[in-house]
Amino acid sequence: MALKKFTSLATIAIAASIWIGCSSEEDKAKYDTYYGTGSKAREATALTVLQAEKRDTPVNDTEKTPAAATTPAAATDTTKAVPAAEGATPAAEPAADAKPKRKPVPADVSALLNKHACLACHNPYDKIIGPPYAEVAKKKYSVDQIVELVHAPKPEHWPGYPPMAPMAHVPKADIAVIANWINSL
Repeated sequence: MALKKFTSLATIAIAASIWIGCSSEEDKAKYDTYYGTGSKAREATALTVLQAEKRDTPVNDTEKTPAAATTPAAATDTTKAVPAAEGATPAAEPAADAKPKRKPVPADVSALLNKHACLACHNPYDKIIGPPYAEVAKKKYSVDQIVELVHAPKPEHWPGYPPMAPMAHVPKADIAVIANWINSL
């Protein structure tokens, strides 16, 4: 008797879950866009955009060639185009084009960034989803401000980026270590 009652309740529950799960085609398409095969297309598009942004970054104010296309041979060609009257030398030109030195991430900071999944959205020097830590350093936030912004993000501080989820579970001491490193960049 109890088995029959349980079986009928289980059948009703399965039927209800199938009925609820099979929603409109529009909902299925939205789901597929974010979680199914459409997510691969979104990731590919985002990767293409990021690569294009890296290529389209000007090398310096006077030269608008993509940074990725700048090779030693290309740098030599551009220095040859500069008139000698301006006093430009081939040795001086690459120094002006040099990128700022990228500091390696200390082991303790790297462990915390991995532990709290910060690197899923942020990178020390390159844009992923959120702003790179080097850009955060340029804002000159104090350690306390960074702690507050991690626990209660303010999207208006970073227009053009998706809003960050509040990370209230991250201990203040861990954020302080990360914030001190960010401010050292």
